[in-house]
Amino acid sequence: MRNNYLKYISTRGHSQKLDFKDVIFEGLAPDGGLYIPEEWPKFTNKEIKSFSCKSYQEIAFDVISKFTDDSLSSEDLKNIIDLSYKDFDHSEITPLNKISENEYILELFHGPTYAFKDVAMQFISNLMDFYLSKSNQTINILGATSGDTGAAAIVGFQNIKSAQIFILHPYDKISDVQRKFMTTVQTNNVHNIAIKGSFDDCQNIIKEIFSDQNYKKQYNLTAINSINWSRIMCQIVYYFYTLSRIEAEGKKTIFTVPTGNFGDILAGYIAIQMGSSIDMLNIATNENDILTRTLSTGKHTLNDVKATSSPSIDIQISSNFERLLYDITKDSSFIIKTMDELKSSGSYSLESKVVNNIKEYFCSYSVSQDEVRETIINLYKTKNLVIDPHTAVGVAAAGQFSKNYDISIVLSTAHPAKFKDTVREFIQSESFVPAKINKILSLNEDMVILENSTEKVKELIMEKI
Repeated sequence: MRNNYLKYISTRGHSQKLDFKDVIFEGLAPDGGLYIPEEWPKFTNKEIKSFSCKSYQEIAFDVISKFTDDSLSSEDLKNIIDLSYKDFDHSEITPLNKISENEYILELFHGPTYAFKDVAMQFISNLMDFYLSKSNQTINILGATSGDTGAAAIVGFQNIKSAQIFILHPYDKISDVQRKFMTTVQTNNVHNIAIKGSFDDCQNIIKEIFSDQNYKKQYNLTAINSINWSRIMCQIVYYFYTLSRIEAEGKKTIFTVPTGNFGDILAGYIAIQMGSSIDMLNIATNENDILTRTLSTGKHTLNDVKATSSPSIDIQISSNFERLLYDITKDSSFIIKTMDELKSSGSYSLESKVVNNIKEYFCSYSVSQDEVRETIINLYKTKNLVIDPHTAVGVAAAGQFSKNYDISIVLSTAHPAKFKDTVREFIQSESFVPAKINKILSLNEDMVILENSTEKVKELIMEKI
């Protein structure tokens, strides 16, 4: 552990700095911003080269310990990491699947809910429980999900007696498997709330509740969405892990990430700031292409959300994009002005200088539903490989840029069985569905359906607490 511990600041510049222990329990800062380290810690080339001889858990320790402080000993951090990944079904935790000479798929779905959110959520639940148990405290966790965060959080926290968890999801807009991973967990501390609206509506409710500081404090609320810094921190690990498993020295490398809320790909950007040799990050979007449009035009304009076969990225409000804009500009007044414009008019414009700075690290491509279908069918026929629609968004987007790079890596964010009806229709087979999924689909559900109303959600929380 280091002596000069990092502090965490708000992107909007009007909230006090936080220590590590405090920031992991925070969602939005009181000024409405997102917390980010005051500076990026760095790895030496020697440290990065040593990762090739280390396990995923050892690399996780090296990365995460850069962000912690003396509230967490090295021994306790190692124990939490080991506990968090003991139930993953692959010894490598996030194994690499080589599909051609220079193309790889990084499988992030080997956790208990078959989605990449498990990588962070298993760790966060154990980390929060560590601190809460030491201080004999309890918390109430509030989150919104576009399909996978909620399941990972619920499974992570279902046996954590120090926490109650409230998860909002868009009613009838996620897959049956995604929903049932959440709604079939029958423990007293889990509360599933289906909102008659989109994921962005759910996310806005969360933001409104957390902006009410009195309510937040009265009911001891904390967040587990990717607005919570610790989610991003955990995801940085697998970028370093990936390059440690490939002969990448002297080669140009591109990572393609299917993303809606921008957290998963932001972790790759942070890995670059810490010393990783990633050359480019490809933002793969579906027909909800706000990030692709922003990079191509400099104009960030909200449209209506379109329902697609990749529902977890059916998002228009990419919360973590604010973190990138702050790090590119280092200007809190610019962030406040820009986010106020987005809230009042549904749009903002970026100067060409800012866009060009972003393009040093990011490219983007929007994938149609037809391309998703063709990609899934083609990989199944040519490689006997079954992927989910979100991974297909990534593979199709990677194809637009990979010829310019020596190594192309696509992040596979979910097991195809999470979207079994869609994938089965495309490949005319159900052989990829594990018994665990079929069992979950047969279980009874427990959820509350509410109108798209912040007050209704507040009332339910007060009733349950």
